[in-house]
Amino acid sequence: MSQAPHTQPPQDKPAVQAPGAAAGATQTKPQGNAPADGSASAPQQPAKQPLHRQTSQERQRLGEILVAEGLITQAVANECIKESQQTGQYFGAILVRNGQITREQLGKALAKQNEVNYVSLGKIHVDEDILTLLPEEFMLNNKVIPIAKDGGKLIVAMVEPNKRRVLDEISFMTGMRAQPVVTTAIEFSEAFDVFFRNKQKDYSGLFKEITDSFDADDDEALPEMDLLDDSNPLVKLVNSILDEAIEREASDIHIEPQRQNLRIRFRIDGVLINVLEVPENMVASFNTRLKVIAKMDIAEYRRPQDGRISYFNQNVEYNIRVNTLPVGGNREKIVLRILRSAGSIIDFPQLGFNDKDIKKLEALYKAPYGIVLAVGPTGSGKSTTLYTMLHKINDVTRNISTVEDPIEIKVPGINQSQVNVKADFTFASALRSLLRQDPDVIMIGEIRDEETLEAAIHASLTGHMVFSTLHSNTTAATVTRLVEMGADPQMICSSVLGVLAQRLARTICTDCKVSYEASAEEKQLIFPTRQDLQQKKLMLYRGEGCPKCNQSGMLGRTGLYEIMVFDRKIKQMINDRRLSQEIEDAAVAAGMKTLHMAGMEKLLKGVICLEELIRILGVNLGRTV
Repeated sequence: MSQAPHTQPPQDKPAVQAPGAAAGATQTKPQGNAPADGSASAPQQPAKQPLHRQTSQERQRLGEILVAEGLITQAVANECIKESQQTGQYFGAILVRNGQITREQLGKALAKQNEVNYVSLGKIHVDEDILTLLPEEFMLNNKVIPIAKDGGKLIVAMVEPNKRRVLDEISFMTGMRAQPVVTTAIEFSEAFDVFFRNKQKDYSGLFKEITDSFDADDDEALPEMDLLDDSNPLVKLVNSILDEAIEREASDIHIEPQRQNLRIRFRIDGVLINVLEVPENMVASFNTRLKVIAKMDIAEYRRPQDGRISYFNQNVEYNIRVNTLPVGGNREKIVLRILRSAGSIIDFPQLGFNDKDIKKLEALYKAPYGIVLAVGPTGSGKSTTLYTMLHKINDVTRNISTVEDPIEIKVPGINQSQVNVKADFTFASALRSLLRQDPDVIMIGEIRDEETLEAAIHASLTGHMVFSTLHSNTTAATVTRLVEMGADPQMICSSVLGVLAQRLARTICTDCKVSYEASAEEKQLIFPTRQDLQQKKLMLYRGEGCPKCNQSGMLGRTGLYEIMVFDRKIKQMINDRRLSQEIEDAAVAAGMKTLHMAGMEKLLKGVICLEELIRILGVNLGRTV
């Protein structure tokens, strides 16, 4: 088990003191067995026991507290209870994610519910010797972190502080009486990442174990039966890499043959980072293990293959798409795409939409029929945005069906189909079949050709709501792209309601964020046509690097959005075959923000840095002010 990293207390985060009794609250035994934050934690042996879900009555109690304090309405509580039951997410975490309450408000409500004190883990420092008192796996499975000693007592922050069994186990392992305080599930996850996960794993022990079992001069793959044995050290290595990728929220794993080894990189927040190098004599067995669990032909290395892995991490199932590509020297490059669960769907504010953009989107996705397109390069978050729209309108009154390649997120209540080209089940043929399934809403993973575009337009004109993605850089350029694909401008005007163009930008880590005065060159980049603004003082922001962001200065991503609603004037310009720049100018005059404007707004607010804005949109920032 990995050891906790050494942590120094930041200047603005005092070391935690043993909490005393809060005003108006006493340390009494909680009534009943209601978990604190909306769902039960994973059991100690997640692979053997099912995930316990909190009952609706237990969720209701926290909801009643929040309603009584005027923080949410009963309607909001009921909606979140329903979502919690469907997805297994914490009730309180859903409210925070949707921006309906703050973490502190949730924490205080949880303290009232459980009759213990609340601690915000992000605002305290925990010594390394305290963190090592409990096994890392035990802390993760039971959502508990030791934070301080108080004489013979060990203060432990818990998501579910009323779990007597867990407290007894802590007392048995440490020889100290466990005194619980409550924290939110969100704060626990972030703190656990800071303490244990935001560091590269040490694979040296596994390498030694593998080397001891290998012939140093033999680079042949191990027998297939050996690669099915979970106790095999090479199998452990593959599993450890998959675990680390999931824990660090990587979207892709790149496995690339080099001259003397195998390089492994993770794509995190849209950027590839080096993780590990696998020695040459382990490469064949490493690749074979991946092919075995992806149900691929292990003897085939001369042509590309596609496979899929169903992998469990902390009792959560992840679908991993695998693709191999032949490269020089009879070797293969392998890329694994990690597909998230329905619980990863988040609300528009968390995706980076402002209130004005959300209102525009609502007018589009709540329409009874028509086409809404999300455009942008690969990896810009188009599918995530469409899933969020579908989630908003997903109820028992609608028949929602999708055709995807692949199915990226499995969503309860939605009929999802996977494209199968070998069976002649393409986007176009699937869409024609779906129209005989009495759909209300259809999502097409991507419009790639004229046939699919024609079927989508036909579906919208016959009274269906259609969502899809398209590869195009801007909303105005999308019109040109549709015409190039064979769509008649008049049909575009009759079917398309609007287009959303988007990009994903890395955000500045809030723990190491600092301000600085922009240089003359930076101001010239930001305000290329405004000499008056170039002469004024301008403060910008960047991250200096800290343990929380793995010294990168960046943590998480936000969206930059450009929403063009096809109003009467825009439709007339499309029908007249006007230039895309003219269409964009008309949309901006009507109130549309371009991607560059959206990026500039987040730059000046200190959400993203100038370097990231240039990486996403280029040096020519265009119309920004």
